[in-house]
Amino acid sequence: MLVKGPVPVRQKRRAAPDRRPAYPRFCFIVADFAERIYDLATEALAEQERQVGELRGRGAALLAAGAVVASLLAKSVFHGGHPRGVAQVTATAGGLLGGAGLLVFVVLLLRPYELGFSVKAGATYRALWDQDILEQPMVDLALADAFEDRRAENAKAVEWLVRYLSLALAALVLEATGFAISAALSS
Repeated sequence: MLVKGPVPVRQKRRAAPDRRPAYPRFCFIVADFAERIYDLATEALAEQERQVGELRGRGAALLAAGAVVASLLAKSVFHGGHPRGVAQVTATAGGLLGGAGLLVFVVLLLRPYELGFSVKAGATYRALWDQDILEQPMVDLALADAFEDRRAENAKAVEWLVRYLSLALAALVLEATGFAISAALSS
């Protein structure tokens, strides 16, 4: 198909006028920096919350594994006058001690703790108002500090949760080993 007449030329689009206030460029760099610090603080607190949830979830699985070990090996360990002899009694005692330890450490892992993974909006607003922090980037920096303080307050309890999980795992190994040795000796 032939086109008669002049061919239209595309015109360049004009950029939309910049509607940002006429602040110096460094204000936006500081705001971007403060926003990034705020994002890092919220991500760190969210990561700590995920860690606590994961620890508690593993504790319940360990408790279930301990129950399975005990139920599978109990008949072999406690039949026909067993446990007999020092080795078998010692192994059985180890299995029972492991089972009891597992229960105690999982209960300690699952019990409620004073942990916080956010800040109270009203109290934070009043604190910022009282400190006359109303403009960016100071608001983001103050909130990031609040999140970091909250994470530090939680850190001790999270350390204890990690210890309880490690001890519960060791108790599960002790239970399984003790009952397995005792079952092997009784057969």
